[in-house]
Amino acid sequence: MKKKPIYVEVDILAPIEEAWTYTQNPKLHEQWDLRFTSITYIEKKSVEEPQRFTYETKVMPGVVVRGWGESKGEHQKKDGTKTSSLHFGTPQKISPIAEGRGYWQYIPHERGLTFLTQYDYDVRYGKLGKLLDAMFRPIMGWATALSFDVLKRWLEKGENPASQYRRFFLTIFIRILFCIIWVYHGLVPKIIVQHPTEVVLVENILEKDLQSELGPSGYRVEQSGVGVGPSETELEQSGYRVRSSETDVRPSGIGKEPSETGLGLSGIEKEPSETGLGPSEINSEPSETEGESSKIKLNLSKTTAKPNEDALSWNNANKIVIWIGIAEILFGLCWLLPRGKRLLFGAQIIVFPFLTIGALLADITIATAPFNPVTFNLALWVLSIIGFIISKDMPSARRCIRKREETT
Repeated sequence: MKKKPIYVEVDILAPIEEAWTYTQNPKLHEQWDLRFTSITYIEKKSVEEPQRFTYETKVMPGVVVRGWGESKGEHQKKDGTKTSSLHFGTPQKISPIAEGRGYWQYIPHERGLTFLTQYDYDVRYGKLGKLLDAMFRPIMGWATALSFDVLKRWLEKGENPASQYRRFFLTIFIRILFCIIWVYHGLVPKIIVQHPTEVVLVENILEKDLQSELGPSGYRVEQSGVGVGPSETELEQSGYRVRSSETDVRPSGIGKEPSETGLGLSGIEKEPSETGLGPSEINSEPSETEGESSKIKLNLSKTTAKPNEDALSWNNANKIVIWIGIAEILFGLCWLLPRGKRLLFGAQIIVFPFLTIGALLADITIATAPFNPVTFNLALWVLSIIGFIISKDMPSARRCIRKREETT
């Protein structure tokens, strides 16, 4: 497959002479061109001699690629179009580029100029070099387009290239950080390990929802055609008390524990009260007592310990945690998308306070733990605000044309 040369084009609303100065002056050129850290011109021996120069590119701390280049001359057409041809290369084996050629062209128009470049290069290491170039060439094209947009913003808005690159790469680092945080917290503590704290927090939330559905009694009463028995107030007045948490019925003021066999007639225990009422007095009106007992039994037989169908079961808390983890992973991967970063920052500014409040409502004691969700979410919230501010109107390679229009 034949390799395609790198082509980048951008419209700049500035005079062509100014663009020529910012691109041909080495001290200005090295400020906006991401591909070069420094450019040094070599003094010419004669006017006819091409302008030679050396360049350096810092790939990473301690790794510097050095090369050479020369400008073959300036060509100007009658319509004011200027062209500067380039020849460049590097002897260093660390660079996949061995030698290349290209040109810059400045085409004036009514509002300013069209600044474009096209260049190609040969790679070293044979087939391996061509394979590596399949990944390296798109990076070079992206770096060239980003540099052209930085130059455009510098000429049009006066924003220094160093400031533009600082904001650009800070935003990149913040986006990568948020991607790692969301993917890690969704994958490790919620899916792979499923930390008990994650499950407990969900269970506490479900428990609060369940209690709000069932009410203070803890049970839902189902009514049928048969009349429902006396209320708790009526039972208190008749000398009996209903303990919903233990589901037993007993006289008020009696401390005898219920039997483990459940509710029924055995669940109603009649013992002398603290006022000294004797057994004979208790049994003096058997018909009334039996009537109350029958009504209570009927009422409790219609009372079920089944939670509301709409309430989530506590046993599903671990499944809910897994789905939350999946959602967090997907949200984290969205940070790798080239667009929509300000939307994600804005979403986090809104979401983090609610996540913090929700965690506190589930278990307020987590606020006392070291590196707790309150301080952690607060840090991420502030970082989201910073990202939202600095990511506005950043330089972008997408503003440049990357493919030459076909002429017929």
